[in-house]
Amino acid sequence: MAPATLKPGPALTTARTGQAAVRLGDGRVLIMGGFVPPTGPCAMACIQPTTASVEIYNPRTGKFSPNGSLAGARTDGNALLLKDGRVLVWGGSQSGGDSNSMEIYDPAKKVSVVVKPPAVTQSLPFDPTVVLLADGKVLIAGDYYYGSTTNVTMIFDPSSGGYSNGPFMAKPRQGATGTLLNDGRVLIVGGDYLQDNNDYQSNTAELIDPSHPLSQSTVLVPHDNPVSSALLSDGRVLVAEESSRDTGVPCGTRVVWEVFDPRTETFTPVGPMSTPRSGSSAIKIADGRVLLIGGVDATCAAVGTVEAFDPDSGTFQVIATGFPKITSFSATLLDDGEILIAGGQGNDLVMTAATWLLKP
Repeated sequence: MAPATLKPGPALTTARTGQAAVRLGDGRVLIMGGFVPPTGPCAMACIQPTTASVEIYNPRTGKFSPNGSLAGARTDGNALLLKDGRVLVWGGSQSGGDSNSMEIYDPAKKVSVVVKPPAVTQSLPFDPTVVLLADGKVLIAGDYYYGSTTNVTMIFDPSSGGYSNGPFMAKPRQGATGTLLNDGRVLIVGGDYLQDNNDYQSNTAELIDPSHPLSQSTVLVPHDNPVSSALLSDGRVLVAEESSRDTGVPCGTRVVWEVFDPRTETFTPVGPMSTPRSGSSAIKIADGRVLLIGGVDATCAAVGTVEAFDPDSGTFQVIATGFPKITSFSATLLDDGEILIAGGQGNDLVMTAATWLLKP
């Protein structure tokens, strides 16, 4: 594998961390929400304010510019590009608490509209799994109410704002990762569940078919606890799993890797990584490799390398060193194959407006 190059990019309009990012159909990149630096004097420790501000990066001009605002301030949220060019934003926290609000941001109008919840529940779920389906509708899976987690899913239609019932999951879970497979099914991995106000880890995965509301989910049991997933070019899925936590180590969760094959519904171990880490960003690039960017080591320190997973050989290789030791940044694949890495904070918790361009 050829080494990657990393160069400084243009500065954000404001330093921020924990922002959501999404590439639009015209190649521009939206940066939304997050924490921003406090303004004014602080008698003691300053509280980082959450922002609703949106800015946009134009690769043709190489500049960031303001682009309106979300409906409400939000950090650690998620975003996906809808078929009509608008952006669905959900999750994270607002005003210091977990958010169950969703909104649809219109990049052209620079405004966001709050998504109305289903009339039957009068609220949207906390920490759901959200997946864009092939027909442009959105699967919303999992929820918790009054101290317990459910296995309910629903289908949201962004064009009408309406909802329909989805299939029940085999296991109640929240905070899981969802991946749309090439055959239309969705792989749900990991998450956790609340029962009688006690939190338990979901150490299973499952396959659900959103096109059949009465279909039965297939329960899958990986070798360890699945936490994230990324679709590969051949239709398989790279799954990150957390093995048992090492005692006495601040960030002692060791991440292992497996590849899930939808045809056989089996997991196969791959790797290991050259640099053990957790919490890295996974970006699939044009040649089929998956880049693992950043993350933290066993001491909770940010990792300064980039590794690439080769699905043909099932191996990892370091392709870049000298990566800035930051966390809570956003990483977005651009149309020209470069990856825009924006914002974040260092081990000293000081946030930055800097960006970098990583060329695999």
